[in-house]
Amino acid sequence: MSYAKTAAPPERGRRDRVWRMAVSGALNVLAPLAAYALVRPHTGSDATALTVAAGIPVLYTVATFAVRRRIDVIGVIAVLAYGVALLALLLSGGNPLVLKLHEAVLTGPLGLVGLVSVVVGRPLYLVVLRRLAARNRRAADMVRRPDIRRVASVLTTIIGGTLAVHSLVMLLLALRLPTATYLALSRPIGWALMAAGLGAVLWYRSRLRATST
Repeated sequence: MSYAKTAAPPERGRRDRVWRMAVSGALNVLAPLAAYALVRPHTGSDATALTVAAGIPVLYTVATFAVRRRIDVIGVIAVLAYGVALLALLLSGGNPLVLKLHEAVLTGPLGLVGLVSVVVGRPLYLVVLRRLAARNRRAADMVRRPDIRRVASVLTTIIGGTLAVHSLVMLLLALRLPTATYLALSRPIGWALMAAGLGAVLWYRSRLRATST
């Protein structure tokens, strides 16, 4: 009986995580596509339908924060990107391409900044790590590594390259695909690119731990 009681909470935890992932996937992929399909026939502007569709994940992020009081970094980036895209949409006279690329508006410049920081010899990963070192023990330990500049350069290149590739792929998709098709494919493809970049970072960090032991 005691085994069943201790085993149940982890099982419920796994079900909760699967449920949250399913809800997030539906609201980030299916809901914008459905909203665009419903709104577009009733408006003469592709930009208006895109604004409604792209706003759904933003509303979900804000509502999640209001309920759980937990900051989701990816969600915050999405909200910032949406705000930047709306401003650019107004400045461009309602060009829907701007709103299609509301995530690439941030990932592209961030990726380029990271890559340039490596070229000039000040990898962004090291800059951030040094700022965290004062209050984070793991960051302080990393900064003291004799090969930290090389490690930071590799990690910054991986992260910056991933963001730059994400932005470029989103731009190509936005230019070549109809809006409805773009909405259906852009997020899954974007997530796959980000997952590949995260996998490369985790692989490199595990390799570092293996060589340091």
